[in-house]
Amino acid sequence: MRKFTVFLLSVLLLCFCGVLQGCKTQERKGEAEIVLAAARDLVPGNKDPYYATTILKVWEPLVSISNDGEAVPFLAESWESNENKTEWIFHLKRNVLFQDGEPFDAPAAVENFKRYQNMGYRPSTFYGFLIDRIYPGLEAAEAVGNDSLRLRFKHPVPMLIYRMAGWGSAMFSPKCFNSETGDWTGIAKGTGPFQIIERVPDSYAVLERFDGYHGEKAKAKRIRIRTIPSPDTRYSAMKSGEIQGVLDLGGLAPIMAEELERDGRFSVNSAHSTISHYLTLNGDRFPFQDERMRRAIDLAVDREKIVNHYFRGFAVPTRSFLNSTNPFGHIEKPVYDPVKAKELAREVLGDKRATVKFLLPQYGMARYPYKIISEFIQAELRPLGLDAKIVMVDSMTSKKLMRSGDYDMSIGTRGLGNLDPTSLLSEYFASDGATNKANHIGYENAVVDDCFERLKTTYDVEERRAIYTEILDQLLLHPPGMIPLMEDENIAVSSNALGGYDAAVYGITLDKVYWKKEDT
Repeated sequence: MRKFTVFLLSVLLLCFCGVLQGCKTQERKGEAEIVLAAARDLVPGNKDPYYATTILKVWEPLVSISNDGEAVPFLAESWESNENKTEWIFHLKRNVLFQDGEPFDAPAAVENFKRYQNMGYRPSTFYGFLIDRIYPGLEAAEAVGNDSLRLRFKHPVPMLIYRMAGWGSAMFSPKCFNSETGDWTGIAKGTGPFQIIERVPDSYAVLERFDGYHGEKAKAKRIRIRTIPSPDTRYSAMKSGEIQGVLDLGGLAPIMAEELERDGRFSVNSAHSTISHYLTLNGDRFPFQDERMRRAIDLAVDREKIVNHYFRGFAVPTRSFLNSTNPFGHIEKPVYDPVKAKELAREVLGDKRATVKFLLPQYGMARYPYKIISEFIQAELRPLGLDAKIVMVDSMTSKKLMRSGDYDMSIGTRGLGNLDPTSLLSEYFASDGATNKANHIGYENAVVDDCFERLKTTYDVEERRAIYTEILDQLLLHPPGMIPLMEDENIAVSSNALGGYDAAVYGITLDKVYWKKEDT
């Protein structure tokens, strides 16, 4: 009897262990946490107008941006306007829930617009938000029943859809914010396929699949996004298996991505992104106040070599200021002419040389091979009679120096917050443009100023396109203190254990990512 009892207990124990092993195997098939890393905190939280970046697919906009750079319906399925573009009606997608169970409908959209109006300007590590930039002269946001939203404006807003696309029309549950102040009252709740369930600022955030999502459900149940500022540490974490992928701007330097691909355990793919790289010149002081010297810089920098050697082909060289993912932008093939550049520089400097202060922001070095690129540009400038003194500074110091005019050159990036080029171009190139003044770009061009005046009364999109082209052509003829270098590519690097990990214009196809096999 005792032997039989021992035997029975042994059988039960084996069965119990088998159940546990079965649970563990099932978790490995798709429920185990996926760990990814970014160079910056992608969920900055309470002080950020969006709470989290759009690439995490937590929130969704009324109007989105397709991978080919077009404004497309999303939470708003369709829209129309009156003839003079002062009134717009958006027909909203039905049967959509926020992650807290509240319905997304016209009254909820109105509360979001109330928040926009009351929160004032909110800076962001992504794109700062100010309602007048996206919805200039908004008089009222009104619910038309439960399924339609009406926006009324004081003046025509012909580019409204392009302004709203992406970051400009993010929708959140009214229960997660105070519409009178614009402040968050807890973790932001959107309508996306993932919801935030935990975050530690500057350390990590945990996403979980939202099973009440209105579209195709996310494939991964749980994803942890770690903040790892050092590119070397991100690379080591990939090699060791501590993380399974990287995402966001400059997730890994191109040369590191190549090395991982050669390793055989990792996959690399890329997509054109909205990010462009520029040299900013102080046009308010010698020598860059002289257009001839700005033209010399434009001709002296070998963009093709920068792209091929330092970006390993993961970028597109261009002279055009407006990124080609914008429906009004295009690639302008660079002209490399060091002989002509030297002639122009000599006209400005004569037989003398000039020392220029070249700012190298640390935030750029954490994402891109900016140190070696700045040293390359430094060498390209010597034949022009320019001795560049590279000064490495943190982000805040860089901004202060540029605002005070205590610099000559700087390298950095600029993305597209939305698809309307008007505010971006005027910010940099109108004589009274905010960034033109603040960063001492010092650009004045009567033809460009006239273009901005004409845009105020031009409502037809194709006629506006012709004006944007005229502005971009003027920037080629008379270079400002913003010299485009290249358009970035978004590089997606992941372990071969993951599937569905593909680069997109913004981030990766996060909702498509999954474990490919059991033993990961």
